[in-house]
Amino acid sequence: MKKIFFLRHAKSSWDDFALKDFDRPLTTRGIQDAELMGNFFRSKKIDLDLVLSSPSKRTKETLEHFFSKKTPKLEFIENIYHASLDGILENLYQLPEEIKQVMVVGHNPSMHDATEYLTQKFLNKYPTCALAEVSTEAKWVEFTQGCSVLENFKKPSELR
Repeated sequence: MKKIFFLRHAKSSWDDFALKDFDRPLTTRGIQDAELMGNFFRSKKIDLDLVLSSPSKRTKETLEHFFSKKTPKLEFIENIYHASLDGILENLYQLPEEIKQVMVVGHNPSMHDATEYLTQKFLNKYPTCALAEVSTEAKWVEFTQGCSVLENFKKPSELR
């Protein structure tokens, strides 16, 4: 059994319009939500084998507050920033079979699209810092539409 966790970055700031999109930091609410969701995740006592993340400032800050003290093995992957569904799947296809639990930290619409594609479950909205837990028996290279089950979908607003 494999588990994939799709985490959308926390709320980012639009205060400085001179900043490039890639360089936008988290807002105070974003920091609080990342810490809240991280506490929820840690309470489940899940041992991730790997975290794949966009290298943007807001995803890095989300990770910093989500994991707080102990970050699992982490790889920043350029193509997760502005990724399409195919881009997200391509990163998963390349994982070795010994990886059983992975988290992908990225942006919308790719987090939303990947979750819906793999599970065939409609999600009305995928807000910032939302976390989907998906499980599958498929090999990484055999991921197809509907090959997974949506085990959990948690939003920060449900924990506040």
